[in-house]
Amino acid sequence: MENKIDGLRLRIKNYVLEGLVYARKIPYDKISRSIIDQFVRALTSIGANFQEATEASSDRDVFYKLSISKKEAGEVKYWLGLIVILYPIINTEGLILISKTEEIIKIIASIMKVKSPH
Repeated sequence: MENKIDGLRLRIKNYVLEGLVYARKIPYDKISRSIIDQFVRALTSIGANFQEATEASSDRDVFYKLSISKKEAGEVKYWLGLIVILYPIINTEGLILISKTEEIIKIIASIMKVKSPH
């Protein structure tokens, strides 16, 4: 089980890094400044909360941290949706990231089912 968690931790880390590289490609202007900030905060929170979940001491804490990670992934998907509309020159990469975000959400949701405190 630990190898699966390590693999998922690495997958999420690589996803976050890919998102950060993408954020640097977003044309910087008055509008994008706020969007980039929100996108990056939510993106990095996915990885940080997943990391905390893997080190949690109880199923309840694991579930809580995973729920935050999943919520932040939903927010990332929202920001990416705006970015691909506002900046069509980089929308192909953005659409790929949206797809990867949806995969991350599904994976986290499936782990949450197992770790549910109910």
